[in-house]
Amino acid sequence: MKPWLLLLLVCGMDAHALDSEWVTVGDAGNAPDKTGYGAVAYEFQMAKFEVTIGQYAEFLNAVAANDPRGLWNASMGSALLTDNNQGGIRNDLPVFINRMGAPGAYRYEVIAGQEKKPVVYVSFLDAMRFVNWLHNGQGKGDTETGAYDIAKHGGLARHEPGAKVWIATENEWYKAAYFQPQSKGGPVGDYWLYPTRSNEQPQFRAEGASEPNSANYSQKNVGNLPPSAYTRMYPVGSYPGSASYYGTFDQSGNAWEWNEALVFDTQRGMRGGSVAHTFEKMKSFVRTSSKPAKKYPDTGFRLARAVPKTGDAASVQPTTPKQP
Repeated sequence: MKPWLLLLLVCGMDAHALDSEWVTVGDAGNAPDKTGYGAVAYEFQMAKFEVTIGQYAEFLNAVAANDPRGLWNASMGSALLTDNNQGGIRNDLPVFINRMGAPGAYRYEVIAGQEKKPVVYVSFLDAMRFVNWLHNGQGKGDTETGAYDIAKHGGLARHEPGAKVWIATENEWYKAAYFQPQSKGGPVGDYWLYPTRSNEQPQFRAEGASEPNSANYSQKNVGNLPPSAYTRMYPVGSYPGSASYYGTFDQSGNAWEWNEALVFDTQRGMRGGSVAHTFEKMKSFVRTSSKPAKKYPDTGFRLARAVPKTGDAASVQPTTPKQP
C-alpha cells in the first residue's frame, strides 16, 4: 500500500499524497452571494488541492485490472489533447498515465514529472467511483456504492448522508472559492469575483510564482509568450501566494472542476475555468455543466468531507506540508 493510502486510513482521510491536506471552511450559516450561490449552513472541509494524476493512478492500479467501466481513457496517453479547438492542453511529456499488460492484468504507470498535476479526462462518473473507493477503504473497495449509489441512480446520484467523502456541492465549492467575510478583510458583500481573493483580473505567471492573484489560464491571444507556455497544465499548488480565504488552491484556472450540482436534471456542474480558456471563465458568475459520462482534457475534481469530530481518529492533523 502506498503511503498516502495508508495515511488516509490512519488519519480518516485527513491527508494524502503529494502534500495535499484538508482545510476547514467555517463561518457556517453565511448568506449567498448576489448570484444566489455560496450559502452553506454547516462547517465542512475541502481538499486543499485537486485530485492528482498520481493519486488517480493508484486508484486505477487498485480497481482497473480489467477496467470494464473505462476509468482509464486512451487520451491520457496522448501528447496533445484538444478541447473543441479552444487551444488544447500541452503536457511536458508524451503521456501522463501509461496502461500496460493485457485485460485482467492491466497496470498503470505515471510518467515521471506528471504526478502532481491535476488528473483530467475524468468524467463525473469516474470521480464518483474514485470517491466510493475511498469511502470503502481503498484496496479492492467497491466503486458502485458507498458515498454514491451509482447502481441505483447512475451519474445523477447525490452523495449519501453517511458519506465519508464526496465531490463538493456547488455551494460548498463556491463558498470555498469566493467567500471572505467583509468583517475579516473581505470585500463589500463578502464575496470576491475571483478565487484568488481579488476583484481584479488574475495574472498569468510562471509555475512557482509567489505573487498574489496568480492563475494558470489561456494565453493564446496574448502573443508575448512562447507557444509552449500557452496551455500547459501546472502541478497543483503552483501559486503559493494565491490561495482562497480558506486556503484552497487552484480553484481558478488550471483545470475545470466537477461539482455535485444537477443542471437541467441530466447534467453535473463545473466551475473554475482552465488553461484552455481565458480569465473570464474564472469569475464567480460563470458556471457550466455537462453529462456525467463526458470526459474533457481540462476537467478534474476536488473532494469535500465533514469536519472530523474531536477525539476521532480522523481528527489527527498532518504535518505542515511543503508546497508542491
